[in-house]
Amino acid sequence: MIAGNLVQLKPISRDQFRKVYEWQVDPEVSYYAYGEPYAYTAPEEAFMQSYDPMYLENNPRENGVFGIFVNEDDEFIGTVDYRDVDLVVGSAVIGATIGNKQYWGRGLGTDAVRTLCTFLFQRFALSRIQLDTWDGNTRAIRSYEKVGFQIEGRLRKATLVKGEPADVIIMGLVRQDFDE
Repeated sequence: MIAGNLVQLKPISRDQFRKVYEWQVDPEVSYYAYGEPYAYTAPEEAFMQSYDPMYLENNPRENGVFGIFVNEDDEFIGTVDYRDVDLVVGSAVIGATIGNKQYWGRGLGTDAVRTLCTFLFQRFALSRIQLDTWDGNTRAIRSYEKVGFQIEGRLRKATLVKGEPADVIIMGLVRQDFDE
């Protein structure tokens, strides 16, 4: 368990992983996570087959996924992940989704991202963490900026949002900025 101010990051069970599937197929959650209301269309059985490789067979030096749990009631509300860890360069890529919409707008995603960044900087002695989102996801961009991420680039028309071309925003956080 990794403790933040408002949330805890910890492994999720197979039963809790079913909740992740529900979030993946929820049009509003999918829209903010991927820019498409119906981005995930695989059947639940196929999705559930990814549990073992993702949670039991992964190499934590390369990637990892944690559930986000609210401190006050231990409610499972979303996930954070890290991937593409490069220990030579000292970098990684992260992602975050608050799937339980009842918890949107409470600062829990910001705390989860901050907590994951603290863990990664300390555990792997990283110097840089990166993430991306689509340009219309302003709530996520503001949340990442609160953690210290800065917009470093824009990939023009690099994704689709509701079937229309949209820009991808690349954001980075360097350790010295985070430590300040």
